[in-house]
Amino acid sequence: MSIERFIWTEHALDRCRRRWIDRADMERAVYRGHDERKHNDGEADWLVQGLAADGRRFALVYDHPVGHDHSAALIVSVWILRQES
Repeated sequence: MSIERFIWTEHALDRCRRRWIDRADMERAVYRGHDERKHNDGEADWLVQGLAADGRRFALVYDHPVGHDHSAALIVSVWILRQES
């Protein structure tokens, strides 16, 4: 079953606002990267990377499934990746 909806933690929403990252960019990153996602050792299950509309690369962690709901993903946190010189 594919991801049909997103649930957001307050932490993730706050990180989006502070870093000026559009939620749609993050949701798109999960859709596009879900099949190649990496296991996350922290509090969330999965890690993917994406590209914001302004060209900045970001990483986000999420849980899937959410409980027994395989149609939902819980966005836990997001951060901007440093530009390599």
